[in-house]
Amino acid sequence: MKRTALGLLLLVLLAAAGLAWYFHARQPQRSGTLELAGLQAPVSVRYDERGVPHIRAGNEADLYRALGYVHAQDRLFQMEVARRLARGELAEILGPKLVDTDRLFRTLGIRA
Repeated sequence: MKRTALGLLLLVLLAAAGLAWYFHARQPQRSGTLELAGLQAPVSVRYDERGVPHIRAGNEADLYRALGYVHAQDRLFQMEVARRLARGELAEILGPKLVDTDRLFRTLGIRA
């Protein structure tokens, strides 16, 4: 009985450690250096104490590229849901209850 309980406890601890590692690895990068393709000059992104990004860039194109990266880093799932909503493809990932919504948006002909 003790051996089974100990084995079960070890299994639960390993699963918890694995989940903690998985979710920690998926957190947005808030410090350090990152190479972003397509930039013409260095860009700096600083996050304040509330997590709001402040971007400094030498030109507008680099600024918008960094802004897009920051948005995707923080809101990729939200952006994907909005894209699928506009294309009428939500039921593919969120279930058949959204087929009527998909029909409506496909009728509108929005292509995102």
